[in-house]
Amino acid sequence: MTVPASLPSDEARRLEALRALMVLDSPAEPLFDSIARMAADVCGVPIALISLVDAERQWFKANVGLPGVNETPRDVAFCAHAVLSDELMEVHDATQDARFARNPLVTEAPDIRFYAGAPLVAGDGGDRVGTLCVIDREARALTPQQRATLRSLSAMVSQALDMRRDLIARAFSVRQKYETALSESELRYRTMVEAQTEMVSLAWPHGEVFYVNPAYARHFGLVPRDMVGKDLFAYVDVADREVVRARIAEVFRTEGTTQGENRMLSADGTERWMAWTNSFLRDSEHRPYLHSVGRDITAQKVAERALLASQQLLERTGRVARVGGWELDLRSRRVSWSSETRRIHEVPPEFTPTLETALDFYPPDAQRTMEAAVRQAMATGLSWDLEVPLVTAAGQRIWVRAVGEAEYEGGAVVRLFGAFQDVTERRRMAQQLANSERFVRLVTDGLPIRIGYVDRELRFRFANQAACQRFGRSREEIIGRTREELLGEPAPPEVAQRVQQVLAGVAQRYEADELRDGVVHRIESQLVPDVSDDGRVRGFFSTGIDITQRAAAERGLRVLTAILEHTSDFVVQTDLKGKVTYMNPAARRALGFAPDEDVGAHMFTEFNTSETNALYVQTILPVVRAHGMWVGETTVYAAGQRVVPVSHMVIAHRDGEGRIQHFSAIMRDISEAAQARAALLKQTATLRSITEALPSLVAVVGPDERYQFVNSAFERWHRVPREQILGRSMEDFLGAAEYARTRPMVQKVLGGETLTFDQGHPQRVPASHVTIHFIPLWSEPGAVDGFVSMAQDVTSYHQEAGRLLDLAQHDPLTGLLNRAGLQAYVGQKDLAAEGPLLALLYIDLDHFKPVNDEHGHPVGDLLLQAFAQRLLALVRPSDAVARLGGDEFAVVLAGVREPAHAEAVAGKILEAAHTPFEIGTLRLSVGASAGLALGTDATRGWPDLMARADEKLYLAKRSGRGQFQGGAAA
Repeated sequence: MTVPASLPSDEARRLEALRALMVLDSPAEPLFDSIARMAADVCGVPIALISLVDAERQWFKANVGLPGVNETPRDVAFCAHAVLSDELMEVHDATQDARFARNPLVTEAPDIRFYAGAPLVAGDGGDRVGTLCVIDREARALTPQQRATLRSLSAMVSQALDMRRDLIARAFSVRQKYETALSESELRYRTMVEAQTEMVSLAWPHGEVFYVNPAYARHFGLVPRDMVGKDLFAYVDVADREVVRARIAEVFRTEGTTQGENRMLSADGTERWMAWTNSFLRDSEHRPYLHSVGRDITAQKVAERALLASQQLLERTGRVARVGGWELDLRSRRVSWSSETRRIHEVPPEFTPTLETALDFYPPDAQRTMEAAVRQAMATGLSWDLEVPLVTAAGQRIWVRAVGEAEYEGGAVVRLFGAFQDVTERRRMAQQLANSERFVRLVTDGLPIRIGYVDRELRFRFANQAACQRFGRSREEIIGRTREELLGEPAPPEVAQRVQQVLAGVAQRYEADELRDGVVHRIESQLVPDVSDDGRVRGFFSTGIDITQRAAAERGLRVLTAILEHTSDFVVQTDLKGKVTYMNPAARRALGFAPDEDVGAHMFTEFNTSETNALYVQTILPVVRAHGMWVGETTVYAAGQRVVPVSHMVIAHRDGEGRIQHFSAIMRDISEAAQARAALLKQTATLRSITEALPSLVAVVGPDERYQFVNSAFERWHRVPREQILGRSMEDFLGAAEYARTRPMVQKVLGGETLTFDQGHPQRVPASHVTIHFIPLWSEPGAVDGFVSMAQDVTSYHQEAGRLLDLAQHDPLTGLLNRAGLQAYVGQKDLAAEGPLLALLYIDLDHFKPVNDEHGHPVGDLLLQAFAQRLLALVRPSDAVARLGGDEFAVVLAGVREPAHAEAVAGKILEAAHTPFEIGTLRLSVGASAGLALGTDATRGWPDLMARADEKLYLAKRSGRGQFQGGAAA
């Protein structure tokens, strides 16, 4: 249990001295707070208090470390014990002190363990009215120096309390002198209040009015005496009454001033808006009351509503258009944002932007751009319209369009304003369009179909790789030129006529033979007009595909169709249930059906004899389902139920996944068996040739990654018969290494993506390269049931690309590297490791121009070729020699550890250049100047080495030619 302190013998006098200090329940004062903070710092504790011990409580004048605590009961106060003696009281561990071990301040928050309190003495009587105490939540002891300082600080507090009391006493004396004058001034003040037009009222905390001025009473059609004693809130509009009550309660709670607006009914019953300033005051008896001053703001409210409606319309418009507004007042530097601008920046409504914080949303490069635009607008009034990246407050990276203009006053820019729009989606769509265009180019370049676009002037604006190969020119050479310019001859009359037709808006499709490399190819061309929204033909799309093989196949199909339509065999197709879906003319004639009569209501069993139907159930259908086909002899009915013996073939037609879709039956009168067999053999041969003619490698892979179907091209390419492929997993068939390379694409296509990718097969003899398309098979929406793999051998295309790259990087005259080839050579170097050991020689032949002028360019070309061979003979195979253009050459030496080595090579090159050249019967002398630069690194890079070598070459030529400059690393 708590042990309360005993009362001092002079308790009555002590309390009287405490009251005389006039300090209890007074607001915090900086002086006392500072002394408490000093005591806590000196003693190294978290809590320090200036505590005054009242009759039933201890009250804290200053409080450090116990926020929200103003007082505690006296019976648990440590300070009530401390004021019993003039000495400093110190409790090292309260849990071990019988007086405090069960004290709630020890067993509960704030968990006091250590306490030290020095008494505060008031007045000349030496009455101990409280303490300056320090508290810790851990057991401890003060040092002698800390104890002495604490006593000194308590004496300072005692002196400050006495001085404060004396100052208050003097203030009361002065107050008495002014009370008379105050009463006179109150009369004058009342007169002024009575005369003013603003509404003034005084009311007690519970709302009773004890004064209103005439203006207040007139608002309600009353006189002041009629309103005294009435409820202040009774005059407030019902809709606002609770809000006003809460506002007034806040005034009395904080003893401060608030401002607010509410509605009140005037004497004529109309609603009026009033703006109020409500202040907390006390009368001469220290009683709190409310002082309210109000003014009629109805006209302002009406204007505000109209403005708000306009702003809301603008805001809604801005949200729909996703456009915000902003403004910068250059005189006040104040920045204003609309709500849409805030939404784009993802900042809360209370965020207050400044010019600096607004610019901080941009990444460094964009920030510099915006700063420059703002500075220029402030200086010159120049407007801006920029699209820049921005990082929102939530960390989202977006693109915005920022538009700004300047406003002038007196010839000076005083304000900047503009619009702000999130253009991320538009830029994303633009990027997607660009990506789509690149994708279209990649796709079209991978297709064996010629694709082009021709404008109304008949000039190519687009050509894919196949079209470029058709003309034997690069895409750059084709774009902007006509067909006649590319081929050197006018278009054939039939083609020219079709071009005119497509430019008139009529699509064209035709076939023509084309002689290429001595072989006739059949080309199918389509011309599709490009029609604008206003109906004008802007040009046309052109496609051409080599259909030589397809044409042969189509001829075979036409033959097959003709056979089916004109054969004397009976051909019937049915669905899985045996319902007739097709019947050829021979079968129709035999059964007595007209050529255009609908046979869809008939079942195939209607035309079979009972023996044949039994055979269907017992033998034919089981064999067909198991093996795809049955051949034998049966009997069927002709017209009039005439029984006809036939050789009978039944075929099951399956889809790509091997499921039977329908059946075909081919029947032939046995009397014409030989003819029927010949037709059948022809049909089979035609179908086989069509299948074998397909050049693409086609395979169907199930969701378990096992092969379900492969065509003959697939067998030939892999050199494995299909019987050894079907049913095997991709990993088993392809091998671990090849499957590991393909597996990521397999996972994607089984996830629903359509893929196109290239694969090289250097292990094949010869090495091959294929373009592969993976296309998912969807069994139902959202479910992938395997995929189709289509591959095309593009080895020749890759070989041609390598050859073109090699040509692009070599000088056609000398066979040396050109500038691009030299750049590629250096690009393969690790400049961080190899850069310091590189040396670059820039070489310029001297007196070469006279050779061209006197002997002609062919002689000059031979001299350049001879000099190139001399250069190659002077360097190692690991070095690089390039012709940069004209008579300019460059040599890159790798692994140069001593400058003298590079200088020696430079000397040999100058010597080789000065040695006369034997060109035919001519003996030609030229010379050379050279610039040498040594060493670079990843930071400075290749451009730095080139710049230094070029500078040294310039010095060599300026110094008289025939020499080299340089040799020291930068």
